[in-house]
Amino acid sequence: MRRAFGLILLALGVFAVAGAVLLPTYVYPKLAKVPLDQDSTSLLEGTASQVLAVTDNGSGPVSAIRKDAKLTATAHVQANFAAPEMHQDTDYAVWLLAVQVTDDADNTVLSASKRQVCFDRRTGEGYEPRGESDPKCDAKSSFVTELKDKADKDGQKPPETNDYKAQPGLQFKFPFGTEQQDYKVYDDNTGAAVTAKYSGTETVDGIETYKFVQDIPDTKTATKDVPGSLVGSADPTVKADLYYRGVNTLWVEPVTGIEVKQQQQQHQELRSGTGQPTVVFDGTLAFTAETVAKMADQVNANKGRLEFLSSTGPLWLGIGGGVLIIGSIVLLARRRRAEPPVAPRGKQPPRKVLFTAGP
Repeated sequence: MRRAFGLILLALGVFAVAGAVLLPTYVYPKLAKVPLDQDSTSLLEGTASQVLAVTDNGSGPVSAIRKDAKLTATAHVQANFAAPEMHQDTDYAVWLLAVQVTDDADNTVLSASKRQVCFDRRTGEGYEPRGESDPKCDAKSSFVTELKDKADKDGQKPPETNDYKAQPGLQFKFPFGTEQQDYKVYDDNTGAAVTAKYSGTETVDGIETYKFVQDIPDTKTATKDVPGSLVGSADPTVKADLYYRGVNTLWVEPVTGIEVKQQQQQHQELRSGTGQPTVVFDGTLAFTAETVAKMADQVNANKGRLEFLSSTGPLWLGIGGGVLIIGSIVLLARRRRAEPPVAPRGKQPPRKVLFTAGP
């Protein structure tokens, strides 16, 4: 009985130790991936000391600089299941991001952008083709939509064109198991991966986060045909370069890689070379309290499971398995103390006969 019990403990111990090894090395990599089915909206609010608004009063577009505007940015992320990468057990996802910034005073759309990217579901990094014979992402799965400066006809919306190109750097989130180090994060305005430097820890909505700061230097992003009056020229239309600089601050929960909070300080100006630059945007936008709470809920729903697979589960299984194995060895090594032999039934030991001398 003791031997059987010892063997059972040994089997359970080996099973637990095997689980401690397999959870972080096999199960965790299989499950630590962003979901394919994505359809979410994030809101950012803030103010701009100066912002360009283009409106149409029926006689054509009119450009004007607005002061001290209250703004709302809506960012909608949606999975594109028509992309060839979007199949069961894929390691890559294709998501479409559309961002629109409006003036709260009259809901005027101040800017709008759209891009689609194929990225790694585990690391969050945008795919960059490097000449592989079997590329992981299709050439047309990543693009940035560009809006032409002018419509083909008056009263129509300027046509859109897709510029198919890679978008390097982290996309939408940080890696699972984010570390206290610098990361390259894709910047929508410059179309480049810019370093986000680790700058410490902060608690956001009850969640401990790593804080990253992305400082984007003055960068030329486009050349546009703009009204001469906008840049101090007497000509009806002039070419001007659009420059951008900004500071993006990201608060990331390290286990899940979710950006719990985000803040964007942006400055854009037009430079025509004929006078002082014209500031067309100078303001700060940040996640609303509702968006922060939604991100925190996502962290709370996933953090425990990821920690179990990567750390707490293997730790307790390893400890428990070790204890079981030691206990089984102790039981199997013990021997019963030797007992005196028992005579076979039916046989009696010979009797001693005492002889005494007679008189």
